[in-house]
Amino acid sequence: MLAAVVIASGFSRRMGRSKLDLELGGRTFLHRAIDAASGAKGVDRCLVVVRPEDEAKAEGAIPRGDSPPLNPRSLPPGLPASKTSVAPPVEVLLNPSAADGQSASIRLAVQRLAEDRGVEGAIFSVVDQPLLTPAVFDALIEASRQNPDSICVSSYAGQRGNPALFPRRFFSELMELTGDVGGRDVIRRHPDDVREVAMADPNAGRDVDTWEDYLEAQRLVGS
Repeated sequence: MLAAVVIASGFSRRMGRSKLDLELGGRTFLHRAIDAASGAKGVDRCLVVVRPEDEAKAEGAIPRGDSPPLNPRSLPPGLPASKTSVAPPVEVLLNPSAADGQSASIRLAVQRLAEDRGVEGAIFSVVDQPLLTPAVFDALIEASRQNPDSICVSSYAGQRGNPALFPRRFFSELMELTGDVGGRDVIRRHPDDVREVAMADPNAGRDVDTWEDYLEAQRLVGS
């Protein structure tokens, strides 16, 4: 079983306002992030980590079967835009320690997943990449099937980014992260255990951190 974790507990200081309810293509960033993760064919379980004050937003963003398709230009070759099977359950985790940095959300999610011995690995994504699609997650999963002991990292035009898939054997290291750091620290420690997965569209992993980034994302999806 593979899980997807959407980290949506940041404070968006550079943007100056919450990104969760920014809209793109008729969907909020939070909707799009959850749709992309839970819509992947190979994802069996999905967690979304938010601050306690954003619980209602997260619950409201859980797919109900009426989500429009995401940007098809984000698809790797040969992979469909979405799956036809029933989406996995989405569980909302509340992180009261979000001020401690991204590592607090990672630790919370990993602790939850580690309770289930059936979870073989987890894909970590972030809410401020609104051009992601389910196919990006499935490309990572396919790479992991060929390299089950490796960390599989998305690559966009030769640059590493999110999401990244960590096999269960790295859960203990993820649990030791502190401060405002993500899985990149674990990736740096294991260069021989990393597999880059090239995505067809370099914009699929585009981060939206500023209003200029947001305007460019709107241009790309025509909204």
